[in-house]
Amino acid sequence: MKLPDKIIKLRKAHGWSQEDLAEKLNVSRQAISRWENGTALPDAQNVLQISKLFGVTTDYLLNDDYESDRDIPAVQTATKENEELFLKKKRQHLIAAICFTVAWLCWLISIATYQNYLQLGISCACLGLCAVNAIIQFTLFFKKR
Repeated sequence: MKLPDKIIKLRKAHGWSQEDLAEKLNVSRQAISRWENGTALPDAQNVLQISKLFGVTTDYLLNDDYESDRDIPAVQTATKENEELFLKKKRQHLIAAICFTVAWLCWLISIATYQNYLQLGISCACLGLCAVNAIIQFTLFFKKR
């Protein structure tokens, strides 16, 4: 997709007229029209302003091969790394949740066989901590992002 098409697409996605975009970029409506018709190109400063205004990279705007920011190699790499990190954290939350569930089961066993009230009190305190942590870990595990 070429720069003129990208400007049109982004402008329309925001529901702006050429006049609205021109006002935001501090240029004339005719300049926007020429950019969108492909008879003129925005200068480097305007390309930078457009990228900031629409929240896209200048690479996306200037490279005809990119249909979206996700097509940029650096963005693809960062996205892949984020996904891997997310999955690693999710596994860690699941492991922690399982560990705390096992600790809770051990507490149940200690209640069934308790020897004295001190042991029971310590077990109750540990259970409280384990229960809170297990709830947090399970919540984080099932959280989408």
